Amino acid sequence: MTARLKTGAALLFLTITYYLAELIVGNRWHDANPYSWSANMISDLGVPECFGDMAQYGASTPRYICSPWHAWMSAEFVLLGVLVLAAALLLTPLLPKTLAGRSIPYLALVNCLGIVLVGTFPGSAGEVPGGNHLRAVLHPTGAYLELLSGLAIMIIIARVYRTHRAYTAVTVVLIIVTVVGMITSLAPDHLGLGAGTAERLAIDPFVVWRILTGIVVFVALPRLYRPAG
Repeated sequence: MTARLKTGAALLFLTITYYLAELIVGNRWHDANPYSWSANMISDLGVPECFGDMAQYGASTPRYICSPWHAWMSAEFVLLGVLVLAAALLLTPLLPKTLAGRSIPYLALVNCLGIVLVGTFPGSAGEVPGGNHLRAVLHPTGAYLELLSGLAIMIIIARVYRTHRAYTAVTVVLIIVTVVGMITSLAPDHLGLGAGTAERLAIDPFVVWRILTGIVVFVALPRLYRPAG
């Protein structure tokens, strides 16, 4: 059982590859039109078309899109979804046999589905006249599934492990940042922060939380789990 839980913790930590993929793929953009961490959306990294300046299409969020290594980012999204689901299934022994505890694997499944949709159906198509309708629908659907299920998972875990005060406190802070990011993303002009910054405020807390949780579980496993008998 200990090996199973350590594997689950390691898989959670491996979701750090998401940041590595962002850095690598983002740095492959052309020097004349580099990827903007504040203006560009995260999913712009996985868009297969070289749209160029989105202002020409009247996009609500003007920015430049041309990602030479788009396939790597899309593959990372799919890998990320698989890692999240596999880790959740491996770590179920740490969850209480309550309704809240039993809901975590199902929420992880929804989260996995959302992330896989984001990677399989790259974004921005809906901002281009005549763009792929299926992508225009399924990409944002996947993004919302990922965001809301991730937020729900953090809320439930903060409640379940509330006696672990330091870990819970950090989780609560990340929950608050997520909500602030969601509000900022919906606010006019994203409160001047840029679409990319607002999106990262909403999405990144769950990414950070997964990595942190992987470390915490791996280090504190003897106190978190005591086999029966």
